Amino acid sequence: MRFASGSATRRRALAALPALLLSGPPVHRAVASERMAAQSVGIDQPSIGNIVWGAGERCDPTDQSCRQGGETSDSALAVAAPPRKLKTISDRVALSISISGQAAGTIVLGLSRDAAPESVDAFVRLARGAYTTQPGEAPASLERSTCVRLARDEVVVLGALSDAGGTTKIVPGRTRPVYTPVQPAATTDANDLSHDAAGLLTVRRGGRSFEFGLTAGASPSLDGEGLVIGEVLEPEGMALISRLNALPTDNYKRAPMAKVRVERAQALT
Repeated sequence: MRFASGSATRRRALAALPALLLSGPPVHRAVASERMAAQSVGIDQPSIGNIVWGAGERCDPTDQSCRQGGETSDSALAVAAPPRKLKTISDRVALSISISGQAAGTIVLGLSRDAAPESVDAFVRLARGAYTTQPGEAPASLERSTCVRLARDEVVVLGALSDAGGTTKIVPGRTRPVYTPVQPAATTDANDLSHDAAGLLTVRRGGRSFEFGLTAGASPSLDGEGLVIGEVLEPEGMALISRLNALPTDNYKRAPMAKVRVERAQALT
């Protein structure tokens, strides 16, 4: 439709445009409001970005009954017994875990230097907050590290460090100091232990990574790149792994929808 220049009809139509543009269907505003409210419930993983968890019917991902897809389940989680796979335990490390800022429990790990001496030494030093590879570095620590990804019924991968230590130096030709975090060292450990049970502590074969995994089930596919260096010692730790394994994840990086963090790492021996 065209309006004659200066006509009263044209002026009335133009005056009505702002109200029409700003009003919009009320149902659309209500749905958007529900999505924003649901998106903020229990979801504090920055890597998720702008993924909308869903409308009001989606469950809180921090709730123990919340499952993948935002559905609630009344069925109890299956909890395996501690694996009891290692012949010797040389060191013990306790990891206090939180889910979305709420204390979830502690996992006590037994490590074997007979199975992997270099990898166990590195893990224990990291748990003590004393891991360095170069003189003068501030040490790296496992405390406040977070979950990297969750492969359902296979492995929960942690070790994204928040406190990576390192050094800050003045470099000629650079206007600002250059920060370099502690770099994980290579290792030469090797053993024939298989990832054939839940509750095993595994690291990358050959080192050069701070990431570590806790198996949530038999995962022989990890035998190639992974190296078993320890195991969960107590039923409480196995129950916590089952809970982590059941957390809803995003469909991209397979990161938990609720942040999983190591609040405290402690070398017990």
